[in-house]
Amino acid sequence: MEPILGKPIPCPICKIPAYTASISEQPVLHCAECGGTGFRKESLAKLMPHGPKDMAIGQEEREHRTPPFFEPRAKPPFLICPFCGKRMQEKKLGPVQADVCTHCRALWLDGDKWKHLNDILGPYKWQSLADKDQGRRR
Repeated sequence: MEPILGKPIPCPICKIPAYTASISEQPVLHCAECGGTGFRKESLAKLMPHGPKDMAIGQEEREHRTPPFFEPRAKPPFLICPFCGKRMQEKKLGPVQADVCTHCRALWLDGDKWKHLNDILGPYKWQSLADKDQGRRR
């Protein structure tokens, strides 16, 4: 996961740098504080909606220490995409509420919701296709 303009990519909730991790060998962002996980559209396209999904965190995250004076934050009314900086919209994907970027189609899952990835992938991909079709009709 490449930093934006050379800076670490921040968690859209905690506002501290998120770490690079992987799920089924696809790169994701993971926040060591809130447990949120960010996926680029390209990573989601390569994941299949079946089989086990395990997260592999890197050494840097394993050595994470909570910053001094850090206070957990409540989730704001809307998130800013950690990848493109545009507003995200909360949508129901299968059994889970998730945040989807209205610009780059990135996905942010709060806490342990990434464990429901198999249930989310089908609805996410269908919704992406529907959004693409609506864009062609305009």
